[in-house]
Amino acid sequence: MPVTTVIIRMPVSRRRAVGEIVAVIATGAIFLVFENILNLKLPFLAACILGWGLYGRTRIARAPGILREWGLRLDTLAPSAAACAVFFAFTAAAILGWRIWAGWPPMHASAAILFAVYPVWALFQQLFVQTFIAGNLRRLGVSSAVIVPVAALLFGLAHAPDLPLMALCAGAGVVWTSIYLRWPNLVPISLTHAWLGTLVYLLVLVRNPWAEMRLAG
Repeated sequence: MPVTTVIIRMPVSRRRAVGEIVAVIATGAIFLVFENILNLKLPFLAACILGWGLYGRTRIARAPGILREWGLRLDTLAPSAAACAVFFAFTAAAILGWRIWAGWPPMHASAAILFAVYPVWALFQQLFVQTFIAGNLRRLGVSSAVIVPVAALLFGLAHAPDLPLMALCAGAGVVWTSIYLRWPNLVPISLTHAWLGTLVYLLVLVRNPWAEMRLAG
């Protein structure tokens, strides 16, 4: 009797979700190599933005409504912005209060550039964490109770081996992922990420990541 092989194929949407999750994790792992071992962070970031930008352009061309699904939309902008504003105000006040008490560090002139350029990279990071990790896990049927810590942990690991920065990012990732799952919108989360990240680098860690990137590149 001939043996019939039955091949069960995963639906395209589920395959794409799994593929994007794997691709993001691989991107993060390669980034850590370029940043910590090869000292080529800036060239990698440029290549990463170009590569993922081309992928995004292709997806948008094939599915015009995909931007809304990813979190670039208007209907969730107000509640997401309100939640992010509360988190930003509380965290920024804590950072500034602690910095005033501890003493104000010297500022580099190039530090101001961070407030202008960081939102671009923050948008890509939140696209990776929220859209391609948290959003895809939700599409695969994973519960929010699992998605939030997983996304936050991956966000923290992306900043290895800097333990203080990893802890801060994981903690913020819990808040941002919770907000995204309730009101999916990348813009307020990305801006909050960029501006709080700048304050953390300059006032908590007393580092200038712009200068570090230029030296590493």
